[in-house]
Amino acid sequence: ESDRVIKARKSVLEFILVNHPVDCPICDQAGECKLQDYYMAYDAQESRLRTEKTNKVKVYPLGPEVVYDGERCILCTRCVRFCEEITETNELQTVQRGDNTEIRTFPGEELDNNYSMCTVDICPVGALTARDFRFKCRVWLMNSTDSICTGCSRGCNIHLDHFQNEIQRYRPRYNPDVNDYWMCDPGRYTYKEVHDDRLYHPLVEGTEGKWYHAEKALEEAADELEGDSVGFVVSPQATCEGLYLAKQFAEEGLETDRLYMGGKPDGMEDDLLIEADKNPNRRGAEYVWGGLDTFDGFEALVEDIESGEVNMLYMMNKHVPTEDGALRQRFFDALEQLDFFALQSMHRGDLEHLDGELADHADIALPACTHAEQDGTFVNFEGLAQAVDKSFEPHGDSLPDWQIFTKIGDAVGLSTSYRGLTDIREEMFGETDEEPESIEEREGESRSPIDESTQPPEPEAAE
Repeated sequence: ESDRVIKARKSVLEFILVNHPVDCPICDQAGECKLQDYYMAYDAQESRLRTEKTNKVKVYPLGPEVVYDGERCILCTRCVRFCEEITETNELQTVQRGDNTEIRTFPGEELDNNYSMCTVDICPVGALTARDFRFKCRVWLMNSTDSICTGCSRGCNIHLDHFQNEIQRYRPRYNPDVNDYWMCDPGRYTYKEVHDDRLYHPLVEGTEGKWYHAEKALEEAADELEGDSVGFVVSPQATCEGLYLAKQFAEEGLETDRLYMGGKPDGMEDDLLIEADKNPNRRGAEYVWGGLDTFDGFEALVEDIESGEVNMLYMMNKHVPTEDGALRQRFFDALEQLDFFALQSMHRGDLEHLDGELADHADIALPACTHAEQDGTFVNFEGLAQAVDKSFEPHGDSLPDWQIFTKIGDAVGLSTSYRGLTDIREEMFGETDEEPESIEEREGESRSPIDESTQPPEPEAAE
């Protein structure tokens, strides 16, 4: 911080800003721009340039997700290096010379890899912006919560940026043991699922009501419950705490051992971050139930309903783990055969290419919180337990899964005495006497994944 060093910084910044438009008030990067920060700290002077600035390309699409502004670019080539060293897809290059140098894709190519928006994260100025977030919300209006991406079983650490109880974007958060500095483009877009097709209030026979009405309907149905004919669909989208109470609800309340695994079907994967399993907590379900052998598949559920072996169904979340359109249609049709169908879900259940929603076919539909609206724990595919913190209050009458099971437990004879999440975690992690630490406590610290074994151990806390 000597005078000589500060003078050198000021001189370098003056050169960098010679042809820069200095349009911070209308720049989408304003508020999180390193050049803006350095200018205010070291330069803060009017330009001495008395000639016309070099004009470059504006709003130039490098690919389907990223837009380039040549006049704001300082030619640091971070984006070029990212495509060379991280994705190894080599789409970007510098073209021309001197004042006319710009970032471009190679002829016939576009910036269209699965991590293209990481170039926006590492761009220190407003040269690269994401089409999805561009001019969407000023960054100083948003709040940010450290959280976990639920797009697949890797559980990338993220900054969840939100404004007025609505998620605006996901950004990767550094964690050397999970996702390093990066996250994939498909994972970034999963924030839209949080607000789409939401179930906000309890439904009884398709009519909005209060929690009291749903509890009453379930209590009346419980009089006819017979364990052998009751099916329970477990969701690997739920938190460990929600799954722990789900296990008690199924075994002690519904008294059934007919368990089926729900969740999203497998999708694409790669060698960098993306996992084929699109469910963030399958390993959590494995730990809670002591293995996955307890669960039957989705096709078995459809067959059991069609054969009449299951005539009452309790289902967590709307997701069905198959892309087979015929099987999905069979399931949708089989719901009409049930004597009672309860849906506990974040969403109404708009199944693609099918007429209607799951919530419309349910005798009762109970609104559950998303991961952004609750505290909880997810276990990624490597067995690493990671806590998520609530970003904003639940929408509508929605509740965390564990609270729903405690709330409606009396209707099926399940009595719990948990005073909060801490009690559940103490019991759930009791054998190891460890819990996932808060995100703030483990920020930047190295953590080891849980060792694999035939009988899955309890999830370890972050070291």
